[in-house]
Amino acid sequence: MTVPVPPVPPATRFASIDRSPIRWGIGDFFWIFGGGFVVSVIAVIATTVVTGWTEPLSDAETILLNGIAGLAQFGGFALLLWALLRSKGRGVLRDLAVFADREWGWVIVCFFGGIGLQIALGLSVYPLTQLNNDRSQELVDQLGDGSGVGVALLAVVAAFLAPIFEELLFRGVLLRALLRRMQAVWAVAVSAIGFGVPHLLDPNAIAVLPALVGFGIVSGVLAVRSGGLLRSIALHMGFNFLTVVIAIGGGG
Repeated sequence: MTVPVPPVPPATRFASIDRSPIRWGIGDFFWIFGGGFVVSVIAVIATTVVTGWTEPLSDAETILLNGIAGLAQFGGFALLLWALLRSKGRGVLRDLAVFADREWGWVIVCFFGGIGLQIALGLSVYPLTQLNNDRSQELVDQLGDGSGVGVALLAVVAAFLAPIFEELLFRGVLLRALLRRMQAVWAVAVSAIGFGVPHLLDPNAIAVLPALVGFGIVSGVLAVRSGGLLRSIALHMGFNFLTVVIAIGGGG
């Protein structure tokens, strides 16, 4: 008689992937993250040299330069992540199980869920933004005040590239590395804080830090329970998409 095998509960799928024989860890997350910033700085310096731009930059030049910096940063993340998982693992799709949760109906639900989460978390930190004199993050201001190629590039970076590569890094590399060392609840919390804190490079982000950490927790739980990253990427895209639309619409 064949004994039926019970299905793997959703909460354990991520952990079972995480126990695969890979050799990368938390330290690798930091050098990839730092390496992306180094690439962006190099791109900014190269752009100013080639164009001959000098201080003070015009608003249009600043916006375009920030768009180039973002594009270079996430391009650096992509190359370094690929190199890491080729040398210490088995590749991005296998080690990070990007498409393990590719039920497309749920992916679409997660995108619109990200929009709803943006609204809910935005309302929750509204009193803090008022204490911060209603100052917006620099990226939001530039999306609202600028126009042309620079704003288009910033919008692509914020709405498309950031959700993909931030999820690969924070809910992929970092969260999986943490899960090998601590319980899931702590791993999700630490990765969420790690996601929120770098945004403080823009001082105006202090008011929305609780919302960013809250988003990181929801995205981390979703990644753990679904076993992959496609749903958390869709959630992140919806979250950022609403920000970009409001910023551009408000500026128009």
